[in-house]
Amino acid sequence: MKATHVPGLDGLRGLAIIGVLFFPANQRLRGGYLGVDLFFVLSGFLITSILIEENRATGSIDLRKFWVRRARRLLPALLSLMPAIAIYAKTLAKPDALAAIRADALATLGYVANWRAIFVKRSYWEMFAAPSPLEHTWSLAIEEQFYVVWPLVVVGLLALGRIRALMVACIGLAIASALAMTFLYDGSDTTRAYLGTDTRGAAILVGAILATSGLAHGQRSRALDTLGIASAAVIGAAWFLLDGKSALLYRGGFWVTEIAALVLITCAVRGGLVARALSWRPLRVMGLISYGVYLWHWPVYVVLTDERTHVHGALLLALRLVVTLVIAGISYRVIEQPIRQHGIAWGRPLVVVPAAVALAVLVILGSTRTVAAENPSATFKPSVPKSASVASRQRQATMDILPLASDLPAGTMRVLVLGDSVALSLGAMMFWMQTWENASVAHRAIGDCSILEGYSEVHSMSGLKHGNGNCARSWVADVTETRPDVTMIVLGGAFFSTVKADGKWNNVCERGWHDAYANRLHALLDDIAPFTKRRVVALAAYPVGKWESPALDDTVDCYNGILRDAALAAHADVLDMARYLCPNRTCTLTTYGAPVRPDGLHYDGPGAEETAHWVLRALHAMEK
Repeated sequence: MKATHVPGLDGLRGLAIIGVLFFPANQRLRGGYLGVDLFFVLSGFLITSILIEENRATGSIDLRKFWVRRARRLLPALLSLMPAIAIYAKTLAKPDALAAIRADALATLGYVANWRAIFVKRSYWEMFAAPSPLEHTWSLAIEEQFYVVWPLVVVGLLALGRIRALMVACIGLAIASALAMTFLYDGSDTTRAYLGTDTRGAAILVGAILATSGLAHGQRSRALDTLGIASAAVIGAAWFLLDGKSALLYRGGFWVTEIAALVLITCAVRGGLVARALSWRPLRVMGLISYGVYLWHWPVYVVLTDERTHVHGALLLALRLVVTLVIAGISYRVIEQPIRQHGIAWGRPLVVVPAAVALAVLVILGSTRTVAAENPSATFKPSVPKSASVASRQRQATMDILPLASDLPAGTMRVLVLGDSVALSLGAMMFWMQTWENASVAHRAIGDCSILEGYSEVHSMSGLKHGNGNCARSWVADVTETRPDVTMIVLGGAFFSTVKADGKWNNVCERGWHDAYANRLHALLDDIAPFTKRRVVALAAYPVGKWESPALDDTVDCYNGILRDAALAAHADVLDMARYLCPNRTCTLTTYGAPVRPDGLHYDGPGAEETAHWVLRALHAMEK
C-alpha cells in the first residue's frame, strides 16, 4: 500500500491548509499556524514510509529517482510563482522593500528561507506588520532540507539490515530537536526556535517514528476512533487558543499537538469513523491542491488588501480565498499534475530545469533592481487632502519652513514636527489644518529612519538597516533655526525595529531595547530644550488594517512605555494619541467617511483632518 493514496491523509492535508488559510485573516484562527506543523508530521510519516516500502520491495532505495520525484512535485509550482512575485515587486511593492523581496526570492529558490529569516532577525509573527509575499516559504525550506538529507540517513541505517536502528535514530534525533527548541527558546524573540530546521525537525521526525514503528498499519477499532476524536479536539483547541509566542508551545505544546497528529494519521490509515470523516470529499480536494494553496495564499493576501480592494472583513477574506483556490486549482491541473505524472514534455530536464531556475532568478533580479535604482531612498510622501484648496496645494513646498513670530498674527502657535515617516504624514496634515487652529506648522521629518542609527546597531522592519539613517541627525540645527513654541516628536514606526544590545538582538519589550532607546531620546530632548519653549512626545497609536494583530498591540504598549519614560526623564510633555485614536484598544478607522490612516499607519487624506485638528487643539491646551 502507498501511504500517499490513503484518502484520509488527503483529508488531513486539507484540514492543515484550512488552518493556514484562516490564520492570517486578521488571526481569526489564532493557532492556525499549527497547520504547518501537521504538514511536517505528515511529511515525516509519508516520506519515511515510501523509503521503507521501496527498500522492502527491492532491497535498495534509488535516491536519484526519489529526488527526481520530489523535484517534479515541488519545483514547477514554485517556479511559476516567481513571475508573479516579480510583477508585484515592479508594480506594487514599496521601493524600500525591494531589496528584502529580492533576498527572500533567492532564499526561497535556494530553499533556505527559514535561515535567512533567522539571520536578519525577522520574526514570523510580525508578518502582518511588514508583509513580504514570500514570508511563508520558510516551511518549504525546512521540508526540502529534509527531503535532501533524510533519505541519505535512511539508506545508511537500513544498510545495517534492521529497521530498529532507523527507529532508534528517529527517536534520538527527535528528542535532540525538542531539547534544541527548549534551549534556544527566547520569550522575547521566538524566531530562532520557531524557524530553525534543527528545532522544527522534531515534528518531521515524530512522523518518521510512526512510519518505522508500523503502528499505523493495523485493525480499525472503536477505541482508536475515540482516541482520534479526542486528538482532533486537542488540535482544535490549540488552533483556537495557542498563540505562536506562548511559552507553553515551546515547552511541550508542539509535542502534544504532534502526538495528536500521529493519532489522526493512524486513524486515517487504519480506517473507521475518523477516517471516513477525514475522507469527506471537500477536505480531500483541499488536500490534493494544498501545495498550490499554500504557495499562493500569502502572496494573494499581501496583494488583495482592504486599501486596494475597498472591501473589508468577511467579504475581503472570501475574495482572498476564492482567488487563492482558483489559482491553486489551475496550478494543480495545468502545471503540477502533468509534470508530476509525465515529466517535462519538451526538452531535456538537465537543460530545461537549470534554465528555468536561472530565468526565475533573472526575472526577480530585474524586477527589483530596476525600481530600486529609480528610487534609492524613497520615503513616504503624503498626498494632499482632497479637501485642500488650490492655494494650499501651491504652498506645499513651504511645509518645512516656519515663519518668524513677528510675521504671524498675535497668539499664533509655532509648531515644528520632527520624527519618522509617521511624523512626515501627520506634520503634513497639521500644516493643511493650521489656519483653522491659529497655528503655524512645519515639519523636518525623515522616512525609514531611527534615532539609534549611528549610536546602536539597529535594523528596520525588513531586517536591514534603515534606508535614511538617523532621524535626529539635524534636530538640534532644525530647532535652533526655527525656535518653535512647540517641538513635537513623532516616532510612530520605531516599534517595528530591533536593536542589538549586550551582544544579542532585542525587540521593543526587552530591557536592552528600552534602555538604548529611552537613553537616546532623553539625550535628544535635553539637546533641543534650550531652543524651544515646549517639547512634546507623541505616543503611537495601534496600527490597523493589514498591520493589525494583538501581538503588535502589545509591542506598541511596550514602546509607548519607553516614550513616557524618556519624556518624564527629560521633563517633556506627552501627547497620548493612542488614547485619542484607540480607546480600549479599538481604533477609529474613519472620519468624514474616509480612512484616518489609509495604509494602517500613516495619516493621509480627508479622514486624517480631524486627527490633525485634535493634535493642534491639544497642543494649544498645553500652552495655556
